[in-house]
Amino acid sequence: MKKHLLILYCLLAGQQSFGQSNFKNATDFIEQEMQSWNIPNVSIAIVNKDSILFQREYGKDKSQGNYLIGSISKSFTAMALMQLYGKGALEIDTPVIHYLPWFELRNKTVSEKITVRHLLNQTSGLPKSAGFFTPKSQIQTDIEREYKIYLQSLNIDETAIGKTHIYSNLNYQILGQLIQKVSGLQYGEYVKKYIFTPLGMQNSFASYEETKQAGLKHGYQYLFGFPIERSFTYNNNGIAAGDIASNAEDMSKFLRVLLTNGKTKNDTVIDKTLLVQMHTPFSNRYGMGFSIGDWNGLHSIRHTGLSKNFSSAINILPNENYGIVILTNINSFYAVRNLMDGIIRRLNHQEEIRYIPYEIYFRYLILAILIWSAVDLVIKTKRWSKQQFPIRFSMKFKMLFQLILNIFLAIMWLVVVPYFANIPLLKMSALQPDLGYGLIIGAILGLCSVVIKYFTKSNIVNSTIAGETV
Repeated sequence: MKKHLLILYCLLAGQQSFGQSNFKNATDFIEQEMQSWNIPNVSIAIVNKDSILFQREYGKDKSQGNYLIGSISKSFTAMALMQLYGKGALEIDTPVIHYLPWFELRNKTVSEKITVRHLLNQTSGLPKSAGFFTPKSQIQTDIEREYKIYLQSLNIDETAIGKTHIYSNLNYQILGQLIQKVSGLQYGEYVKKYIFTPLGMQNSFASYEETKQAGLKHGYQYLFGFPIERSFTYNNNGIAAGDIASNAEDMSKFLRVLLTNGKTKNDTVIDKTLLVQMHTPFSNRYGMGFSIGDWNGLHSIRHTGLSKNFSSAINILPNENYGIVILTNINSFYAVRNLMDGIIRRLNHQEEIRYIPYEIYFRYLILAILIWSAVDLVIKTKRWSKQQFPIRFSMKFKMLFQLILNIFLAIMWLVVVPYFANIPLLKMSALQPDLGYGLIIGAILGLCSVVIKYFTKSNIVNSTIAGETV
């Protein structure tokens, strides 16, 4: 520990306003946040234009393995696309359908208005929910057919094209297909040849087969606030939007080329003018594969990533001449965002704030509600059993109204929450199983509870009426 801090102190002297005490505070902060958020592992690297200033793996699991970097993959996709643009292989203001004839929405006229730039800027009008669609086939003709069928089911708002920022993975999946079509290489092959290899990113992979062979860090999902180890399979069709695998050392090389305007010591990976376009926000502070804007008063170029069992973040502060990458093997956007913010504050002598893990508390709350609902159902079932489980119906308006209202509310809970989250219920269950299945189980428990309560009351009412009649 002391050795790491001393090296960092020496490297940073005379450059940023970092010091040994600053990073010691950051290290303490990381370890505290890992405990608060139940994070198994955190991998971090800090770089400037010339070198890696600091790199460390936190957590008990010291085994080798990469992390999935989630939507940070979009930054690589944008760079690959702009490389091809710089070579004259395509024009970014040309309609996508010109290059991909299968890119056809329900309204073909609308399809012809969506350009490559719109996909890059996330202003194509494609909805966020569309980003959860990924073709399952591995045969290119079948992949294209799946995309075409799905796209033709979409009816988007024409007025949103080029004007409204709607973050959707589908934009970058299609860019991945475009890179393949224009370059003649598979997406993973192109990125490896023109980005990974020139940058010396030898342990980064943009294909499922290579990632599986190299191995991933053990990934975890939250189950009501507790990390549960989970592994998943995926195919190459979604990699351009979110399934590149890398580690902190390799990602630090990517950050350095961004800090040096696209140049390495021996090569130019991407022209500076193209990089400037990528880092120029069009709408909602999003450029091309990067979010751009203010971070606690500092100019920031960044992106976060979230997959089923990993989360990550990169942040480049060009005016301060450094960048940070954080990789974790837990599925929480807020956890990695807080880690990034806390580290930046400590390295830049900014006010240190306490982060309350509301997301974890919310997961605990869902568990508590489910337990309470289950107990309540058991109690109601016991009452019903004492009546020998009668199924009787009361035609009293108040009882019928309460029954129908409660059933409606339970069903709406399954519809409204995914709708406002803009995530299909089944996808929510895959990405955040405690939230998705919590909704489903909660709705089932609620339905059973209200129905049993209704039957119990109906039996009492009917028995009372029968007694009065006698």
